Amino acid sequence: MKKKLLSVIAPMFNEEELVFEYCTATLQVFEHLHKQYDCELVLVDDGSKDKTLEKMRQIRQQCENIITIVSLSRNFGLEGAVSAGLRKASGDAVVVMDADLQDPPVLILKMVKAWESGANIVIASRTKRSNDNFFKQVSAKIYYALLNSLSGQLNLDKSAANYRLLDRKAVNQILSLPEVNGVFRISVPFIGMKTVTVEYDRAKRAAGKSKYSLGSMIRYALDSLTGISVEPLRRLIWTLPITALIALVSIIGMFVSTDIWRVGFMLSLVISILFFLLFVSIGLIGEYIAQIMIEVKGRPTAIIYEYLPCENAKKGE
Repeated sequence: MKKKLLSVIAPMFNEEELVFEYCTATLQVFEHLHKQYDCELVLVDDGSKDKTLEKMRQIRQQCENIITIVSLSRNFGLEGAVSAGLRKASGDAVVVMDADLQDPPVLILKMVKAWESGANIVIASRTKRSNDNFFKQVSAKIYYALLNSLSGQLNLDKSAANYRLLDRKAVNQILSLPEVNGVFRISVPFIGMKTVTVEYDRAKRAAGKSKYSLGSMIRYALDSLTGISVEPLRRLIWTLPITALIALVSIIGMFVSTDIWRVGFMLSLVISILFFLLFVSIGLIGEYIAQIMIEVKGRPTAIIYEYLPCENAKKGE
C-alpha cells in the first residue's frame, strides 16, 4: 500500500547559521514517521544574500530522497515564500513553520496525530512568549486584539503564528483563493474546515537574529488589517459624530470661558484632534486603494527561479 506523503515547508532568508541545525532537527522527527509516511522537507530560499542556498544544496546532496529546494528569484517576503512552498509541496498533509527552531519540529508528531484523528487543519498555539522581548509581546497582543475586533466572523488565535498543518483539501482551497496579497494566518481561518489546536512552549531562537524589521512588521500589520475585512472602512463613519461632538464642545467652551488663553488652548487642541482623525482616515483609505492596485495588477506573490524536487515528492505526484 502506497504511503501518504507529509511535506514540511520552511522559508529561510539569510539563515546560513540555521540551515544544518534546523534540517537535522526536522529529519530526526521524520525518522519517527518513516514507517507510516513518506516525508518531504521543502526548503524555500527567499532570495538570501548569504550562503543559505549553498548550504541547502549541500544537505540535499545527502538527502535527495527527502529534501526539496525551492529557490526564489529575489526576496519576496514571508508570505511570498510560504505561497511558493505551498504551490510546490506535494504532501497529503503540509506543515508550514519557521526555521529558527522557536517552533519545535518535534511538535509535528502531535500535529500529525491530530490530522489522523480527522482534523483538516492543526494550529500550533504558543502557551507563553517569555522568550520574546517586551515590545514584541505587547505589539502581538495589540495586533490580534485589533484584528479580532475587525474580523467579522473570523476568529484568530492570538497565540498562533504560521506554524500549522493543513491537509491536501485545505491546501488546495488556500491555493484557489484569487487574492494576490494574501496573509496566510488570515487565509487559513477564512476557509474554515475542521480545526484542532495543539499547544507548545516557544523556545529561544537557535542562532542568528530575526530578519523581521519594524518596517516589515508594520507592513505586515497593514496587509492584515486591510485584508481581513472592510470593517475598518465602515468604522470610519464614527469619525463624523466624534468630530461633530468635539466641535460642539469646543464652541460651547469658547462662549462660556472668558479666559482668552484657555480658549486658545482649547481651540488648538480641537484642531489637532480633528486633523489627527482626518489623517488617520485618509491613510486608511489610501491603504485600501493600494491593496486594490496590487490585486488589479495580479502579479505573482513570488517567482520561483529553481525547483529541485526530492524523490519522495516525485513519487507523490
